[in-house]
Amino acid sequence: MSLSPNDLHGAWTLDEWFVEDSEGGRTAPFGRDAKGVIMYTEDGNMTAIVRTAERFLPAGSATETQKAEAYSTYFNYAGTWRIDGDSVIHKIEHALDPNLVGAEMARLVERKGDRMVFSGTMADGKTKNVIIWKRR
Repeated sequence: MSLSPNDLHGAWTLDEWFVEDSEGGRTAPFGRDAKGVIMYTEDGNMTAIVRTAERFLPAGSATETQKAEAYSTYFNYAGTWRIDGDSVIHKIEHALDPNLVGAEMARLVERKGDRMVFSGTMADGKTKNVIIWKRR
């Protein structure tokens, strides 16, 4: 059964995010307790946010070092989405990392009860990115 738009519409919270190497080893880029949300609208817009559970909050104006730490503990982008078979394609229009703007990100989607498992091979062609979202 192919993925349908109704499978994705709405808001989802991050359940788990890990990167799996070619030998099956797993690492959690933002820690095992990372937080996040992804939202899909019926008119084809989407946004994704992931962050470490605990983020540094400076008192007053942040130093350049503190800004770099805040940047490295937060990831987000927004744009449009479409389905292609069992994959969702995100066309990125806005992102914390300006290098992502204009890119398309494809993720295979597997439905598992109230969860969706998004996966895709990373740029090295060996490592697999796996993000599990739970319906809100």
